[in-house]
Amino acid sequence: MKRILAIGGGGFMMEDTLSPIDEYIVSLTGKVRPRICYLATASGDLPAHLDKFHAAYGNMGCETSHLAFFRQPDSRSILVSEFHTKLLEQDAIFVGGGNTKSALAVWREWGLDNVLKEAWEGGVLLAGMSAGAMCWFEAGVTDSLGRAMLRPLDGLGFLRGGCAVHYSSDQERRRSLHAAHQAWTIPTSIAIDDFAAALYVDASLDGVVSWRAGSTAYQTYYDGDAVVETAMVAANI
Repeated sequence: MKRILAIGGGGFMMEDTLSPIDEYIVSLTGKVRPRICYLATASGDLPAHLDKFHAAYGNMGCETSHLAFFRQPDSRSILVSEFHTKLLEQDAIFVGGGNTKSALAVWREWGLDNVLKEAWEGGVLLAGMSAGAMCWFEAGVTDSLGRAMLRPLDGLGFLRGGCAVHYSSDQERRRSLHAAHQAWTIPTSIAIDDFAAALYVDASLDGVVSWRAGSTAYQTYYDGDAVVETAMVAANI
């Protein structure tokens, strides 16, 4: 079973206390002590993000590791020379937020994009927040070029359609997604609020979950006259 959890915003990177979405990821593995690897490429492997991940998931009893391309390895690292084998041994891989364009470029240069696809097809849960949510789709509305240049960016294409994140909390992202639809530069998309996530099973949307009142996800597309935006029912976690 191939699964991807796309998180619009929230979790250990944005919340000061243990987040329901992090607990949900652990539950999705079905393991008592799951092996979870963190990819912080989009933030340049920022040490503060690595530390927050290991603290959050380590405190939930997970066997944590990370893969860093911009930092020297430490005792918690998967070596760059071993990532093909080690990533396929994980129960889950979590991708953090940051610069989507830069992360994709690094992954493609190292061949990590192919390994992630192999892991996904082999049953490893792929999860991620913000850039780590958009990257799995054919396209995403990204601020990788700066806030004044929000625009679609080609993703890995594991999931069909486009993706936008931080949706209701960032009106500029909403305007940019609608403009991209009107220009026919992004396909039918899912737009995910902060504190909401969309679970895909075998590349099809299985459901939306949220852990804050009012947070959900929306299907968006252009019908030739206007952008249609339909809210989905989210299950509380």
